[in-house]
Amino acid sequence: MSANGGPEHWRGTVLWHRAPVARLGLSMLALGSSYFFAGKFGLFLAVGNASVSVVWPPTGIAIAALLLGGAELWPAVFAGAFLVNLSTTWDLGSSLGIASGNTLEALVGAYLAVRLAGGTQAFTHPRRVLNFVLFSGLLASTVAATIGTVSLVLGHLASPGSFLGVWVPWWLGDAIGAIEVTPLILAVSQWVSSPSPVLERPGTAEAVAVGTLTFLIALLVFARSPTTLLGGYPLIFLVIPPVAWGAFRFGPLGATTLVSTVSVVAIAATVMGDGPFATLTPGVALLALRIFAASLAVTALLIASETLRHDRLEGELYHARKELQRMLKERTAELDAAKSLAKVGTWSFDARTQKMIWSDEMYPMFGYGEGRFPVVLENAVDRVHPEDRAAFQREVSAKLGSRELQNQDAAPTKYRLLLPDGEVRTLLHTIHVAGIENGEVTRIAGTAQDISERQHIDDELQRLARPDPADQPRREGFGLWMIPSIAPRSRSKGLGDSGGPDP
Repeated sequence: MSANGGPEHWRGTVLWHRAPVARLGLSMLALGSSYFFAGKFGLFLAVGNASVSVVWPPTGIAIAALLLGGAELWPAVFAGAFLVNLSTTWDLGSSLGIASGNTLEALVGAYLAVRLAGGTQAFTHPRRVLNFVLFSGLLASTVAATIGTVSLVLGHLASPGSFLGVWVPWWLGDAIGAIEVTPLILAVSQWVSSPSPVLERPGTAEAVAVGTLTFLIALLVFARSPTTLLGGYPLIFLVIPPVAWGAFRFGPLGATTLVSTVSVVAIAATVMGDGPFATLTPGVALLALRIFAASLAVTALLIASETLRHDRLEGELYHARKELQRMLKERTAELDAAKSLAKVGTWSFDARTQKMIWSDEMYPMFGYGEGRFPVVLENAVDRVHPEDRAAFQREVSAKLGSRELQNQDAAPTKYRLLLPDGEVRTLLHTIHVAGIENGEVTRIAGTAQDISERQHIDDELQRLARPDPADQPRREGFGLWMIPSIAPRSRSKGLGDSGGPDP
């Protein structure tokens, strides 16, 4: 499959690839037969011209087949269309022209579906649904309608003056066939090939219930004389709620199945003279019915595609949330390990509730061991060294009186702790404003790092770098002691030299 949902042979400008001969032959036989029988059914309902019908499912069959099986199936479309028209008019020239138009229509419709609507995924997003309706349905159908009408006129099977009267129902019949039948075939194909049935989530009982309800309402609306129900008021809009229900709960498969159910019941009833369209002339009745069915199909497909899009986004968000939770747990564990190794703790203070929250590293830092308990600000301040307590309280008060948020890159300050056992610890401490509402600080937060060992080393280095007055006499005595060891020897030698030789 290509990125846009069509087969590989639709990628770029390459329209087909080689397939096994046996499979290709069976596919062509199935497509040609389906096209022929669906075409004969459509022409059975032809009105005005024997070659034109507003009920034309072959267009949808052909486009779906080319999307699923590839463009190399086009000869089957041509053969099916040729045989349908030849067995109807027995005119070779017009049959060849009409078959050429129908084949080109299917190729253009499938190509536009791949390029503009996502190919086989055309009914999974509202924008794709609209693109398929506009381009593969309404636009591509003009090809067959134009070529076919010209072929009928050239074959003297239609008068030049009736060109528009032949072209409009031809175009609408092909377009509606594409809009109704193509999504049904694609949805059934996806359901058959999917390992998890579409009905699994809502439940088979609900599917049967909504299908039965739709069928009964369609019978109520269409299979009755228009003058025998509620004074003759049309009730065609009663079929919309169950169809919308099925589209919302079961996606494109539910939407297309229920729309097809309504269409079959409505066509059969209208042909027999029943239903709200029976008061119109036969040709106009079927045309009005098909326009209503197409409108219902587009509405249902839009609901189904939006539901699919919502479910897909919900699934992506769920997996993204799970992945973020996993990453958060990993990063939290890494951060806790780093903070424990660096002896760094974090805290926050809620000015409204007067409650503090400490990280796990703060408790042993303040001499509380591994115990965990609700912290009160006053209790934490009591552990600050008396000489540093006033400065610490002023900094906290200054942050609580601030009027703007501050980042966590505040300059750290050294404070000492005096623990109950007399131990003095040095903390590198930062405080910043973390929350403001209505111009008042609601929360402050900070970090604390135990640097007692580092401070002890710094103090020792500074002590060693300073001259100690108590060590000064020792250094002077050392010098005087060295002088007598050398000077007497020099003096005795000198005296001996000056006094002459010993006697």
